[in-house]
Amino acid sequence: MSNALNSLGEHHSIRSPNRISYGFGTVSELGTYAEEGGLESALLVTDADIVAAGVTDPVVDALERAGVAVDLFDRVKPEPKLSMVADGVETLRGGEYDFVVGVGGGSALDTAKLVSVVAEHDVEPADTLGMGNAPGPGLPLGLVPTTAGTGSEVTHIGVFTDDDGMKRVVYDDHLFADVVAVDPALTASLPKRVAAATGLDALTHAIESYTSVLRTPYTDVLARDAIERIGANLRGAVHQSEHNDRARYEMLLASTIAGQAFVNSGLGAVHALTYPIGIEFGVGHGEANAMVLPHVMAYNVPAEPERYAEVAALLDPDVSGTARERAEAGVEAVFSLTEDVGIPTSIGHLGEIDRETLERFADVAFEYSRHNIDRNPRSLGREDVIEIYRSAR
Repeated sequence: MSNALNSLGEHHSIRSPNRISYGFGTVSELGTYAEEGGLESALLVTDADIVAAGVTDPVVDALERAGVAVDLFDRVKPEPKLSMVADGVETLRGGEYDFVVGVGGGSALDTAKLVSVVAEHDVEPADTLGMGNAPGPGLPLGLVPTTAGTGSEVTHIGVFTDDDGMKRVVYDDHLFADVVAVDPALTASLPKRVAAATGLDALTHAIESYTSVLRTPYTDVLARDAIERIGANLRGAVHQSEHNDRARYEMLLASTIAGQAFVNSGLGAVHALTYPIGIEFGVGHGEANAMVLPHVMAYNVPAEPERYAEVAALLDPDVSGTARERAEAGVEAVFSLTEDVGIPTSIGHLGEIDRETLERFADVAFEYSRHNIDRNPRSLGREDVIEIYRSAR
């Protein structure tokens, strides 16, 4: 049933972590949660770079002030492999930990989620792949994002790479965190390129949630808010970084809000089409989304001109014209925003991309991300996907 028919008068469940705190200094909530639960020892799952940069220090301090002993597992890498989860599980089982805390971008947070579950059950990480295959709840889990983009802190999703280089996904309510601390102070040292890519990732989440065929009135409110905040603050967060606390505050809030939106509405074709790009060229998820987003939007405009006109107004309040004209202006607004923060708006620079490559990309998108294609507001066949890729070259 299309969203136009099912958004009113039907029952919708809301998926969310148990406890979310937002604002400067909210890492202290981890200590409060630990004290309330009588937790005494935490394994902090993160990556070596942010440890070296001192980003994890406030988290460690907050836990230690609450009397929690903290050890680090800092071997998470971008695009985490299931083997990293297995290493984290071995570390967790080898100690007497009663709290798992993920600190970092989506890779660290996803790894922490699955480590907390697998360590409590007699399963391998690969056994949890797919929808609803986690065997049960894990150890108490806290998540602290250090990038304003993935929204992983508020989702029940983990994305991992297998030995064949293919991305695999875990969807399970047992991956939701028990406590989330969204503290903008931890994003002050983000490199510009990372701030730009993750911010555009959040914008993709919000726009795809707002136009998903599974959207609801609840996700609409969240997605609209996130789009507006990102349009107003991404440039400042990228180009002024530690000198613009307000922009970073707004961007991290927007990222979390967009995460809450898409975990309840699903995503769309952007996330399907970027899947093979990341595999082929090793492009980060946020950058890949940014390169494809405006091209998918342009394809979708004829199916939902009013929706995309609303997106345009959220990005540029001065936009005018017919619904179709405003919708097309929204596509141009995304092109301009992407260019202004220094991310390419096409995939042609990545390497040689001929017709055969595009056909292979389309096949991978349909095989591994069909659920995102099915949630797209305009139906897509194989040739449609190839044509979008061609327009993005």
